[in-house]
Amino acid sequence: MPQAQMDKPLLPAAAAMPEILPPAQEWPSGAGSEAPPSFYAQLVWRYRWQIVTFVVLVTTATALTVTSLRKEYQATAILRIDPGGVRTVADADSSANGVPLSAESLILTEASEISSPAVILRTVQSLQLFKVQEFNPLHFNDQVPPSNAMLLDVAARVRGGISVTNPASTYLLNVSYRSLDPTLSATIANDLLQNLIQQDYETRARALTGASATMQSQLVNLGAQMEKAQTDLVQYESSNDVLNPDSANNIMVAALQQVNQDLGQARSDRIALQGLYNTVTGGSLDALMASKAGAALLPTYQQLQQDSRNLAQMTEVYGPNLPIFREQQALVQDDQRKLDEQSTHITNQILAQYDAAANRERLLVAELETQKRAMDDFNRKAVRYHALQGAADSYSKLYYQLQQQIQDATVAANLKAENLRVISPAHPIPAPVYPRTKLSILAAFFLSSLLAAAVAVAIGMLDRSVATAEQVEHLFRLPLLAALPAVAAKARRDLVPTGYGPRVLQSDSTNLPARANSHYREGILGLNSSLLLAQGRTLRTLAITSSLPGEGKSTAAANFAAALAGTGSRVVLVDADMRKPSAHRIFQVPNRNGLSSWLRGKSTLDQVVVGIPDAPNLFLITAGTAPASPAELLHVGLGVALEELQEKFDCVVFDCPPVLGFADALTVANLAEGCILVVHAGRTDRQLVAGALRHIRSVRANLLGIILNNVSAEVNQYYSYYSHAYYSEGMDLKQESDHDND
Repeated sequence: MPQAQMDKPLLPAAAAMPEILPPAQEWPSGAGSEAPPSFYAQLVWRYRWQIVTFVVLVTTATALTVTSLRKEYQATAILRIDPGGVRTVADADSSANGVPLSAESLILTEASEISSPAVILRTVQSLQLFKVQEFNPLHFNDQVPPSNAMLLDVAARVRGGISVTNPASTYLLNVSYRSLDPTLSATIANDLLQNLIQQDYETRARALTGASATMQSQLVNLGAQMEKAQTDLVQYESSNDVLNPDSANNIMVAALQQVNQDLGQARSDRIALQGLYNTVTGGSLDALMASKAGAALLPTYQQLQQDSRNLAQMTEVYGPNLPIFREQQALVQDDQRKLDEQSTHITNQILAQYDAAANRERLLVAELETQKRAMDDFNRKAVRYHALQGAADSYSKLYYQLQQQIQDATVAANLKAENLRVISPAHPIPAPVYPRTKLSILAAFFLSSLLAAAVAVAIGMLDRSVATAEQVEHLFRLPLLAALPAVAAKARRDLVPTGYGPRVLQSDSTNLPARANSHYREGILGLNSSLLLAQGRTLRTLAITSSLPGEGKSTAAANFAAALAGTGSRVVLVDADMRKPSAHRIFQVPNRNGLSSWLRGKSTLDQVVVGIPDAPNLFLITAGTAPASPAELLHVGLGVALEELQEKFDCVVFDCPPVLGFADALTVANLAEGCILVVHAGRTDRQLVAGALRHIRSVRANLLGIILNNVSAEVNQYYSYYSHAYYSEGMDLKQESDHDND
């Protein structure tokens, strides 16, 4: 080969590079990559027969079990509770002891009492339930009375059928009983309520009768105590003259208050006179005249002052020897005498008033002490009197109250309480409440279906393979080009790449090959149509590869090339898997000269091209002998070889080796116009597929899509038609043509 051709780059120019698809992602992994609903539907469809089998078994077992159970019937009687009914001495006592008698507590009490042994034993004995086989399977002997142990055993069985409910915000109790006999259910429910009312009445009567007897004995003792307390009170009144202590106490308190008030006034008067007394005894005339009592001295004192001034004037004018001077002097002396006499008189009056006030104060203090001692003595007597009077009144009150309670208890013991009334007796209901056959079967059907579907989805989620178109599109952002059905071992001849093209339809229908209508053939034709419609043209170079060996890529490539050749195009299939070639075995041709010898220059193109007899437009280039380094050989010479192939053929299909572990397929994928990845449906791990796609994208190959191979109805519901093909095997083509014309 020329050096220029050998140096030709494997990667195309940047302008011609195809758009790189977004990388594959794990699935499902978070909210952004949640599985579509169709995925779960496919998982359920895959395990549909197992689900159907499980549902049928569970539903059948449930139906057999339910139908074999004994039917139970339920009857309900309604009891009304009146919280404001007859109240007895016992009720009053319980309220006094702090026990709340609310409507809720009363309803709960009655509901519990219905299931009490006392009420149930009454029903067992009144209805002779120990003779009923349902409650006494040992068949009671009429000749022997029932023992207590037997009655208790029957009561326990009866108690299991009782149910009591209280509708919200009502004073009603729904008493229901479930039995094997509808009539017996209603009878027991009604009898339970009647026995409840009777039990309540008898319990009250016994309690009231016992309480009345106890209160009678207490009444005798209380009467004696009351009589003694009254006798002690009368004797104390007589001996201590305490007839009306409250009134006497009021009088004594008033007297004491008056003495105390007088003492305060006397003390105030004495203190005032004592101040005046101190002033007078000090000998100061001015102080005496300044007081209220010395105000009478003021005129005499003023006259003395006036006469003294006149005398002083006369002394200066006339002298002491004149008679008029002596007359004036005598007048002054007379004024002084009068002033002294008046001062002495007023002083004596003040002293007398002070002595009288002090004496009165002393007398009032003594009187106050006397009144206090009398008051204290009277209070001690009054306290004792009130204690005796309180005891007498208390005993009297208790005595008369006890008498009233005895009368009430005697009357209530003979009355039936009206707080319990049956407002709706139970009636037999022919429809059983257990078992509910239809509901149980439907519940078993739906629950088993949900459980089986959930298990199928869980098992399917653990499957890491790729099986559906949704998975392909969601995981790898690639279209599913075709889904090739699984082919049974007995039908392996359907995989032979022959019988494509219009020649088959033009042949004699009696000699038509049986594989012409095979399912696999229809899938290959669908692949051809998908590529043509998606690309808008027939690709001239196409590389078909897989992630791992054994995924059916070689068979798919051979059949695709044959189908493409059947359209009239010259197609050459190149076996580029020089490590493990298989195309020569598919077409049953020798593998001496092939791609390896051509790329090494030991053979020409015409020498390595092999024609296929059954497909005139289909040619094959086998892999040839394995070289030492297939990847290097392809890297150096395939670019030039591809140009030569395109000159002689309309389309070149490469059967490439697996992508993972080898670089051969990447070289071919880079040079081809399109690359297709074959995936074994339901077997190849999605991580391996994603790894293969990353390798292919890394060389900027044009990924066209994915082919799912070996698709079965168990793996993918959308391709279940492969198991029931539209065309049956060996169908006469004339009938087919007539059918199409219709």
